Amino acid sequence: MIKAAIVSLGTEITSGIIKDTHGSFLGAELTAMGIQVERSCQLRDEPSVIPIVKELLRNHDLLLITGGLGPTSDDITREAVADAAGVQLGFDEVLWQELKKKFGLSRAKANRKQAMIPEGFQILANPNGTAPGIWGRVDDGFVCAMPGPPNEMEPMFRQQVRGIIARQFELEVPRETEASSFLIPEARLEDVCKASMIESVLWRTRFQPYKISLYLMGGSVDEQQMFLQRLQKEFGSQLLRAGDTSAAELAIEALKDRGMRLASAESCTGGLVGKLLTDIPGASEVYWGGWVSYSNQAKIEELGVKPQDLQEHGAVSEETVCQMARGALRRSGGDVAVAITGTAGPEGGSPEKPVGTVWIAVETKSGRSQAHEFHFGSKRDLVRRRSAVAALLMAEQAIRSPERLDTVAKWHYS
Repeated sequence: MIKAAIVSLGTEITSGIIKDTHGSFLGAELTAMGIQVERSCQLRDEPSVIPIVKELLRNHDLLLITGGLGPTSDDITREAVADAAGVQLGFDEVLWQELKKKFGLSRAKANRKQAMIPEGFQILANPNGTAPGIWGRVDDGFVCAMPGPPNEMEPMFRQQVRGIIARQFELEVPRETEASSFLIPEARLEDVCKASMIESVLWRTRFQPYKISLYLMGGSVDEQQMFLQRLQKEFGSQLLRAGDTSAAELAIEALKDRGMRLASAESCTGGLVGKLLTDIPGASEVYWGGWVSYSNQAKIEELGVKPQDLQEHGAVSEETVCQMARGALRRSGGDVAVAITGTAGPEGGSPEKPVGTVWIAVETKSGRSQAHEFHFGSKRDLVRRRSAVAALLMAEQAIRSPERLDTVAKWHYS
């Protein structure tokens, strides 16, 4: 049996400022590969890490380290690995030029530290950050160090490290199916996974700002697909998608497929829909642009919302959001428009329209339009994020399957 240890480095972790998710993520991954995790620990960024790394490598076949690869003096993972291997750190000029070109790093000596590699070790490319990972053998053991941020470490493990470990230990890489869930509470997703369980299939989830990633492991491909279909039957295929995707990517793909352009009108989300779309390269082909009509005056002057409707029904209403979408469509000349207005909080709610009340509308040039009221909780940031995701999914639905827009009413976050 292959014995493994996991070390999560970071004073922010040991002090409780941020939660350590690395141990559970890597533990599940290694267990699925048939590797026994004997130890998982969190350590501060301090020199005492160096002898601990050496000790763990003496007593384990595999050591995974996360964190400590940044440019500051307390980032000492490279030094710990080099000391355990009995080698020096060497400056990799090629890597340094790549980091400067890609991330615009300055010539500061501290930044150069990220191009220091233990002699004889291999580099793990990090497309999501400035800190590359490293891997290599130390006597009879194998060590791999990855960056600390989950959005850097987890893709690096799935796309590179898992295969390297499999080759080093002559293991079979486990089958894995990834899915993306939107507007589904993590606890609710967990409950349905348990109710839909297929004995041979394992699952784990990863919370992200705009979705929850679901990973299925074990069993056959058919069993994993059957598991996923059971979940989609419960939640709907709009909110649970196969693969690693985002609401913005789904909307852009639908727009490109139909040769359409989208305009947006946002109030409580403050331009978040536009940001999510323009974060994706190539969005300019299908995204016309939008309005952040935060005040009532902006809604009136920029989008043509009628003052009497604002006075009678309020800014957070079906009447207002439909006029926002209609105005955005007309003034942009686009093919579809999406509008959002709501009460993100913490102030501004009322018994009739509590914090978290959001109206979203879509309007198409073909004359199809629909608006829905949502209730997305009471935390301002979460209300804004969920509203943007729901709006993008509604836009995609209006483009691909407008006859099914009535299903949107079930998308409340509850």
